[in-house]
Amino acid sequence: MFKSKIKGLFVDLSEFSILAARTSAYTHPIEVEEIAELPLLADVQAEDVRAFLEQLVDFNGAEYYVSRCGVYPRERFLHYYESSSVNKLKDLNFLTEVLESKFKVDPATTSVSILDARKGANFDPEAGLTKQIIFCGGSVSILQEVQDQLLSYGLYPDRLELSSMTTLGGVCDYACLNQIMAPILCVELTSQHTNVFVVNNAQVALTSSLSFGLDDIYLLLQRELGLKDEASARKLFYSNTFDFAEIGSKLLRRIIKELQATAGLYEVQTGLGIACIFLSALPQNLSWIAKSMSDSLGIEIMQPNMEAWLQGLNIKFADGVDVSNLGSRWFSVFSLMAEFQSREGVSE
Repeated sequence: MFKSKIKGLFVDLSEFSILAARTSAYTHPIEVEEIAELPLLADVQAEDVRAFLEQLVDFNGAEYYVSRCGVYPRERFLHYYESSSVNKLKDLNFLTEVLESKFKVDPATTSVSILDARKGANFDPEAGLTKQIIFCGGSVSILQEVQDQLLSYGLYPDRLELSSMTTLGGVCDYACLNQIMAPILCVELTSQHTNVFVVNNAQVALTSSLSFGLDDIYLLLQRELGLKDEASARKLFYSNTFDFAEIGSKLLRRIIKELQATAGLYEVQTGLGIACIFLSALPQNLSWIAKSMSDSLGIEIMQPNMEAWLQGLNIKFADGVDVSNLGSRWFSVFSLMAEFQSREGVSE
């Protein structure tokens, strides 16, 4: 039924594409032997995804390949919370009350994990010595849909993670390695929402979500160019034939306004200005979005050096695997591979 884990298979499944990497193993040190991308067009079926994966790894006749997967389920959430005292976070009833009253999350229908915001490890209420935590998770029913979808592709995940959280872990590690001391504004743009995070001092310091996403931008583009319908606007939006340099800031005006407000509030609260912006998940042909945001906010784009970053995590690349021009969206896959606690100088 299952293919034994001879080669590692890491898969990141977003609404835009499937990013996959075959590695020499799951146990570090590992070598990335091949990477590949499958754009998720409207007509892509489960059998197309499996055929794509079979070009990377040998199922050897098995129904499933044991893999490690990162996903972006609908209605997922990441909520940063800072308590007034360490002792309050030791009370499970208090944690439940925070979820329900502050973040409007129903624990009865939701799968929730609680992480230590300082280092990303699972939070232990009994032994915890932190006042900063992150609630993350999603609807049980939607998470089940995601797992069923993975199975239909022939993927059996022995580890399934929220790519949003995995990517933030990578950003924190990268910032620590490169001694980026000033705050980083991380933006995750999806069809219906824009998720915003601030990473400071190599840890998540702020989370928020805006009810404005790509679907709203399609409508703005349709009106701006006088296109016949939203479908035409969507097709043009993802094409490589139109230069969005002139109208990009206009299409992103509402998001940029919210980002300015978030950055401004964070600076007022902490006295720290945002140093750079990091966009994840978006396909390469939407790289103009990062530039428009960067120009409007007056901050630089964080453009990671993948190879230098991963070297210290015992991850190297085989000859012929060129990562020099990979966009920041690949951060999710490589973060899924990483064991950040193994980096020299990092303590538990």
